[in-house]
Amino acid sequence: MGVRAREYFSGSRRGPVRNPGGLNPGRIEGMDELLKQIDKVAMWGSTQDRKEILKIHKAVAQIGKNSVRRAITSHKGGTIKVRRSGRFGGKKGPSYDIQKGTLKRSIRVFDVMGNKTSVMVGPRSGLIDRTMAGPSAGVIRNDGYFAHFVEEGDLPRHMGGRGAYTGPNRGFFVRGMKPALPRMTAELIRRYRMRFDKYMSKS
Repeated sequence: MGVRAREYFSGSRRGPVRNPGGLNPGRIEGMDELLKQIDKVAMWGSTQDRKEILKIHKAVAQIGKNSVRRAITSHKGGTIKVRRSGRFGGKKGPSYDIQKGTLKRSIRVFDVMGNKTSVMVGPRSGLIDRTMAGPSAGVIRNDGYFAHFVEEGDLPRHMGGRGAYTGPNRGFFVRGMKPALPRMTAELIRRYRMRFDKYMSKS
């Protein structure tokens, strides 16, 4: 369809043209330039200007990150010691010392694997440095592997099970993102417009 339309409007199609709609089948003045502009629009954000689009997405995502962090209350009890031996029904695993403020620090903006322009906002996991040795070994400062327990309130069975957590951080992500979304949308549109105008003005 697109190729046929291009041939038709540019006048490159040879032979008789059926034209029941009454459109002049001859060459339309300025059509080549219009088609060139359409091609350029189609490339925006894909192969061309990709890095700039990624910068926009990361900047907008920062609004969400900051809002979610503000919705989190740091644990008042200080360091939480996780000792996983499996004796109480939990799974066996390494021992961790989760430091105060870990959940808040885990909220980050990060790239989406396999996509060159998309980003995500949320708790990062798997950030524990397993090469550490000495007093710092097993200390968690920014790994939010437990964030889904806090958000949903559902703890492991040996810790109380579904709905057991009712602390101030339950639902922190939804609560934090709700006021941020309108601002993120407005900022995204504003930055898109500015970048798109600049992109289209290039020869």
